[in-house]
Amino acid sequence: MRKRLRVDPAVVTVNFQGFAFREMFARLPSGMIADDLKEPEIWKNVQQGNKALRKFDRIVLVSFDETWMAEAYVESATGEQALLARPKIITLNERSEKLFNDGTYRVEWTGSGYRVARLRDGAAMTESFANAPLAERALAGLYPRRA
Repeated sequence: MRKRLRVDPAVVTVNFQGFAFREMFARLPSGMIADDLKEPEIWKNVQQGNKALRKFDRIVLVSFDETWMAEAYVESATGEQALLARPKIITLNERSEKLFNDGTYRVEWTGSGYRVARLRDGAAMTESFANAPLAERALAGLYPRRA
């Protein structure tokens, strides 16, 4: 049985707030699949904050690896959960860029940016950067300079 994942409120953004409904954008955690969107409990952490979903809100959801996204409306919401009305799943092309790997470190996608990780144990060696070339520059900075 899979571990139940929850959406982190930090990755939910209010795109537009009108008088009747809001438009929201959320990046889903790594490991979440489209079928998980049927579970109202994944929104528990979001529902306990100031970004809580309300009935008729429109939400765009993007998978962690950006291979699919979904558009949905909130059918009902409480302080503990939110039920999405028939999310429309959209399959995206697989990421075509090859991220740099030198055998010791690799540049990896974090869901909101790029960072350098050690291959041996997966430890993060840098913070996130806006694009892959900045992460590659940070990777080069991990090695000592020649005298």
